Amino acid sequence: MNTSPRLRSLWPLLCSAPALLLPTLAQAQSPAPAPAGRSLVALYDAPTITRRCTAELKATRTAIAAMEKGRDPARLLADFNRLQLRSASFGNPVYLLANVSPSKTVRDAAQACVEKLSPLSTELYQSVPLYRRVQALQPADAVDARYREELLENFEDSGASLPADKRARAKAISDELEVLGLAFQKAVNEDPSTVTITVAEAAGLPEAWLKERKRDAEGRLVLGMDYPTVVPFLTNASNEEARRKLWTMFQNQGGEANLQRLDRALKLRHELAQLHGQPDYATMVLKRRMAQTPQAVEDFLQGVRKALDAGELRELAELRAEKAAQLGLPLEQVQVQRWDTSFLQERLKRSRYAVDQEKLRAYFPTDASVAFAIRLAERLYGVRFVAAKVPVWHPEVRYYDVFEADGKTFVGSVYLDLFPREGKYNHAAAFGVVPGSSLAKLRPASVLVTNFNRQGLDHNELETLLHEFGHVLHGVFSQTRYADQAGTSVKRDFVEAPSQMFEEWARRPETLAVLAEVCKDCPRLSAEQLQQLDRARTFGRAMRYSRQWQYASYDMALHTGTPKPALATWVALEKSLPLGYVEGTRFPAGFGHLMGGYGAGYYGYLWSEVMALDMLSAFQGRLMDPAVGRRYRELILSRGGEVPPQAMVEAFLGRKPGTEAFFREIAGQR
Repeated sequence: MNTSPRLRSLWPLLCSAPALLLPTLAQAQSPAPAPAGRSLVALYDAPTITRRCTAELKATRTAIAAMEKGRDPARLLADFNRLQLRSASFGNPVYLLANVSPSKTVRDAAQACVEKLSPLSTELYQSVPLYRRVQALQPADAVDARYREELLENFEDSGASLPADKRARAKAISDELEVLGLAFQKAVNEDPSTVTITVAEAAGLPEAWLKERKRDAEGRLVLGMDYPTVVPFLTNASNEEARRKLWTMFQNQGGEANLQRLDRALKLRHELAQLHGQPDYATMVLKRRMAQTPQAVEDFLQGVRKALDAGELRELAELRAEKAAQLGLPLEQVQVQRWDTSFLQERLKRSRYAVDQEKLRAYFPTDASVAFAIRLAERLYGVRFVAAKVPVWHPEVRYYDVFEADGKTFVGSVYLDLFPREGKYNHAAAFGVVPGSSLAKLRPASVLVTNFNRQGLDHNELETLLHEFGHVLHGVFSQTRYADQAGTSVKRDFVEAPSQMFEEWARRPETLAVLAEVCKDCPRLSAEQLQQLDRARTFGRAMRYSRQWQYASYDMALHTGTPKPALATWVALEKSLPLGYVEGTRFPAGFGHLMGGYGAGYYGYLWSEVMALDMLSAFQGRLMDPAVGRRYRELILSRGGEVPPQAMVEAFLGRKPGTEAFFREIAGQR
């Protein structure tokens, strides 16, 4: 997942952490780029956040007022860039802190500060004087023209072109939506839910997993909702009732309050669309994206559904037969439940392909896997990662300066926050904490936040690592003129493409061979094992894509037409699918994407994969070809949002992108 900007966000690239190193505005415009992590360090405690928050709020409003009075057209875009960098230098680290600080006091202070700062975006883009200045601007070149176009879209989407009364209402809606989104994610991050089971009920889990779990006074296992706990348990625990309990609790993260927040957000988004003269939120949002219309998305999703129907039913039948065989019951007496699917798929993969995800952790030790991701980037894109000691928000956080291959030219900064802890963002995501800007001579910094097993990764987690690292590289390689267009600040239905493409480097013998370069003592998978691993990966493909289709269809259902109750809409959709709905669960309460920028945009995961698989064809099967890698870095990763995605992909491929590779993939024909 990428935490790229929300609609009209004043902060181009937001993040999550407790204490961070950040450049001041003066340093952001120094004569030569320097490592952001070495310029100025501000270790934010709660009182500092609160004090600085008030000062930054006042300073930003003063800067906006000064821009409104400006008269020099030649300085206007540079002034916007300077304002965005100022806001990012404080706001991005504070947003990071709200998500990953080990201190609840710091997280709470950061959350309160972000809520105070969130209205600034709408205030900026509702400024009629600034709107008129941008309208009158004559851009100097194509980059300036693109930035001017995006600024005008931000002004229009924020309500600058609306009558005063509607503009005021649009601001109130936007401000409330920001607060709802922050509260929603905080409720998920800090959800205290646990499930207590006996050691016997954890049969099937490896000893190393058991040793890392908390115990109560009676020696029972206390299972939290973090991924290193939940995913291995649902995949390996042979006790169906224990799986049911943990799966059900996991589906209820966020609680009833989050359902109320989501319902409120849906009504506000619809009202916002109405203010803008649009029939619904999806129509309003999609006009700024590659898809452009809800109908285009619906047509695309219908094509996906048609391609998956037969395969999903076939896979479910195989799981049902496996469960019947395990239980020794006639097929007609057996029903596959949602908490069964991961477990049954894993059993079939072991029996058919001799692939055991837990045993794969020995092949992919966590430190070696991180070194593997770094070495891939170094070889493919011609850079060097140099570890350095800098102040960080937790002792386990790692920091790297990234240089060109010559070791002299600084590219950007990378932080890795890899392991779970209480109160931390509990999924995997990349956070852009410093937006790059060639105009300001400022290099970018990105943070990778995951919740990995310390001992090793299974193959699914290795793919997750490369996926999120793909987002990080998209941010770090950014060389855009303006901060607003830096890195992952691209159209929402393209933002996942670079990260999805990089997943392929976790699957190929040619690329996995690089692991031996960074871990000579790691066991190596044989050619036969790699073939089996690939076959195992493709097993269950239809069900995986069907789940993505379900999420995307649900998102579109919520945002197309008049608002619908979030939970009831989910229940109706689940009941229409083969596995059905499990009474008492409320998955939407923990579906952070819908409140974190992916509203009317979750389809982008599938849409982006169309681009990703087509771009992959440029490598012609040679994924470690540095010439293609450098060209990809130059034409795609470095350009951020300066160029429309369609044009970037066409330039890279030398032709218009197509859907053939994607539909071959979901049909299992690749």
